[in-house]
Amino acid sequence: MPPLSRRRFIEGAASLTAIAPMSGRAQTITPDAAPTAALPDPRLLLAIRDHLGYSVGFRRKFGTGIYSAPGRVVPQSQLLMTVRSIAHRLRLLSTEQPTCALIHWREPGGRLHGWLFDDTGAIATGSSAESYDSMAFLLDALRVDARTATRAPIKRGATRPPPPSVTAPTDPRAQFACARDQLLPGAIGKVLAQGRGRLLILPVRDTGSAPYAAMPLGDAMLADRWSTVILPDTEMLADPRRVFETRLNPRNALVVGNPDLSTDPAYLWSDLPGAAEEATAFAKIFEVPPTRVLTGKAATRERVLAGIDDYGEASIVYLATHGLANSVNPMDGSFIALADGHLYGRDLRTKRLEAWAAWHPLVILSACQTALGKTFDGGTYGVARGWVAAGAGQVVASLWNVSDTATQLLMLRFADHAFVKRKLPEEALRLAQLDARSAFGNDPAAWASFTLFGAPSAVG
Repeated sequence: MPPLSRRRFIEGAASLTAIAPMSGRAQTITPDAAPTAALPDPRLLLAIRDHLGYSVGFRRKFGTGIYSAPGRVVPQSQLLMTVRSIAHRLRLLSTEQPTCALIHWREPGGRLHGWLFDDTGAIATGSSAESYDSMAFLLDALRVDARTATRAPIKRGATRPPPPSVTAPTDPRAQFACARDQLLPGAIGKVLAQGRGRLLILPVRDTGSAPYAAMPLGDAMLADRWSTVILPDTEMLADPRRVFETRLNPRNALVVGNPDLSTDPAYLWSDLPGAAEEATAFAKIFEVPPTRVLTGKAATRERVLAGIDDYGEASIVYLATHGLANSVNPMDGSFIALADGHLYGRDLRTKRLEAWAAWHPLVILSACQTALGKTFDGGTYGVARGWVAAGAGQVVASLWNVSDTATQLLMLRFADHAFVKRKLPEEALRLAQLDARSAFGNDPAAWASFTLFGAPSAVG
């Protein structure tokens, strides 16, 4: 079955990039000021300042349901310390595998800027030629909406819309090249094309929801050289304590596959036989106890929440089902579909999974739209960010409505690389994408449809 649809982003809060003077020095930093020997690129300091504010805003939203930005005046000493901390953090992470970081920032005029860091500091920078709005043009080129109309849920009492008119498949290479020039501008793409390792991305707007794996880099694609981790905040990039220790035991996983959604009072859902096979195969390979495998009518919201919270060191939560993102109210309107009641984003805020304070699991959301949500200047707020805020170490999440068949292949290959061959999860996802590319090579909407959100990994 081909991959499926996605919904467009609806822009959220007002821009948070209004320029304010910084305390700590007499010099006022503006976006157009020239770098000096004693001071990094002033725009980089503005980017760090804004990202620190986004971090506070998102934490407030998870705790209260309301996004509010803090004041914009940050001591310049704190900004400079954060820049130095990034290089130090990358030095520590590079003991596991060579690691770089990409920081995005959208200036008040709309242009997208990027800085590429390694363990020595900023090594490349670039700016988009035009104002940046979103990645909608790339997803349109992948024809995700047109190819998924038959799979999307429909509200009870409504008639399913007719399938879109059949058109010849679009070759997305030109759009991918345009996306690369925006997301990896200037020298950034050229530097990445010469190296390999792990790339940590601190996004703005929807840049964290782009299919980076399929971005062209020279005569290859980014997945040929780099695994990627989408970071939720600046602290995840600069604080050496924010790391995902991969003490993963797949045998104690909670595995959910193809819940029975026939009694859902609001929506009519299509069956997911591939999700059932995916969950069953995972459980068989890793000898997951039958009580930890929930499918069909047994995959209820109550049992899933109890299974997450009641078995001690919960290293893996694996949910293979439908998902639905709400771009207006991401916590109250977005959910993972389960039997007898869905798992909403708000449940992660109110449930307070106590065991996760000490043990931060890998959450695999093998469902549709789980990396999506409401778009702010600081990134996307939705299901994936909610799981991390609730205590998950990493979340594997989808960029659109995904194919049942392609996802089954991708996830089982991911499990093999992560839990049999013991690769770091971000590297396991990269290798799984390359495996899936061999089967769906001309269709990046099938093999590049998932991303990894959360903290960078380290061997526990």
